[in-house]
Amino acid sequence: MKFRKFLPLLLSASLFLGGSVEAVKYSPPTLTAEFDQMAFMQLYPTFSWEPLPKTEFYQVRVVNSATNKTIRELFNGEALNRVTDWQPFTTAGEYYWQVRVVNKSHKPLSDWSEKKIFKVEMPVEFAAYGDSITHGGASYIPAGQISCQWETYCDVPIKNLARSGDTTEMMLERFDRDVLPFAPRVMVIMAGVNDIRTGKSADEVINNLKALREKCLAHDITPVFCTITSMNPEIMNLRGIPLTDGDWREQREQVNFWIMNTPYFIDVAKDLTDEFGYLRAELTPDGLHPALRGKKIMGEIISDYLKKKF
Repeated sequence: MKFRKFLPLLLSASLFLGGSVEAVKYSPPTLTAEFDQMAFMQLYPTFSWEPLPKTEFYQVRVVNSATNKTIRELFNGEALNRVTDWQPFTTAGEYYWQVRVVNKSHKPLSDWSEKKIFKVEMPVEFAAYGDSITHGGASYIPAGQISCQWETYCDVPIKNLARSGDTTEMMLERFDRDVLPFAPRVMVIMAGVNDIRTGKSADEVINNLKALREKCLAHDITPVFCTITSMNPEIMNLRGIPLTDGDWREQREQVNFWIMNTPYFIDVAKDLTDEFGYLRAELTPDGLHPALRGKKIMGEIISDYLKKKF
């Protein structure tokens, strides 16, 4: 009798310390990333799922379909419903991914979800290189869902080589590893907003963009630069996004002047900017990233340009 009295406590302790009990297993998560609806798989994919009640920890595995070997194991740290793989997929082939519920010690509490297949293909004709604005997503939408990616609204199939958080210097550093395997003929480059908001000068950004252009031309890639989108300091402050005080608008304008004097450029910023020079409030949830309507505007502008020029 005494054992039965304390059995619930023992079961709870077992779960807390990393054990697993069949009776409390969860159903496998439902996957929500929409890689199958993208023209190409993201270089840095964000895997996402529907979180289950009373759960916190999830494990993602990526398996090489040809060898049936697990090549990636990821645990969610960004949110309950997503994790981004910061190791790029630069090897062609077919893969599948799954998710399961685990406890904080990574012991499984559910079976694996259904398998979702994706392919890494190369070479590609068109690619997009940039930061989170190109990578996709928003605070409320994971980057693996197509509704908040400007590439979704571009009629030209385009490979997403962007990485959230990048500065122009970071993009230079990863160029050989992340761009060259895909050998794009044309590459849309949208870069510089993270430099400008953290106080980098226009000269620094322009020098990095010039170096990116030289790298592209050296490998027979046509670089198409996009103007740097503006920001909305009031909304950024409310959302806790850092913005260095100073003349960021002037620095941004100088970079955009340089961009608009390159052989191939797209002015995506114009239609996203209000009469005061700020990112239009109705287009952004956080003052930095254009959301659904903004991404649609960008994608359509870029699509029209690429179809006209290439």
